[in-house]
Amino acid sequence: MIILNIDDFKKAKITIGLLIFNIISFIVFNSPMGEEFSLLFVQNNRSVIYNYEIYRLLTAIFLHADVMHLFSNMLALMIFGTTIETNYNFSRLKFLLIYFLSGLLGNLFSLIFLPLDSYSLGASGAIFGLIGAAVILIIIDDPSLLIFVALYVGYFLLASFSPEVNIWAHIFGLLGGLLLGYIFNFNQIKQRKHNNYY
Repeated sequence: MIILNIDDFKKAKITIGLLIFNIISFIVFNSPMGEEFSLLFVQNNRSVIYNYEIYRLLTAIFLHADVMHLFSNMLALMIFGTTIETNYNFSRLKFLLIYFLSGLLGNLFSLIFLPLDSYSLGASGAIFGLIGAAVILIIIDDPSLLIFVALYVGYFLLASFSPEVNIWAHIFGLLGGLLLGYIFNFNQIKQRKHNNYY
């Protein structure tokens, strides 16, 4: 169930590590000395395309614009990261692959759909990837929760429709998480279909 359990959270080592790294990154890059330096790491579409600064697609995942931006993303990371890491038999490698590949996919499609002079930053694409993977895991575990999960995801997507929000990172991060969640759990899904057939 998608409810934050403090005891489970204490066991979620990767989630805690990502939280700490994001918070430290926020403090460093939002300090008076680091603020200008952060412009070298946000996703600037023009710089990525014309200066081949591909690294920005990754580094932008660890940058946040303000306290509320950081707080909302870290709260979602705590909830969904803990859900995946502690309630399901999911390896650390798969967890990190979902997080980073979904974040990269979201940023890549932002590069395609957002204007050339756009700036983008934040972990939301990566976190939507975790949400997508959680959807697959919950459906496998208890299909009766499908409607609840759909409403939950729908709420998060609706909250993305704001001029200041990079909805493309959210949509394609979510799709990346759904796809990877399906691939990583293909055998379980196949087994469930087999059991239902018989």
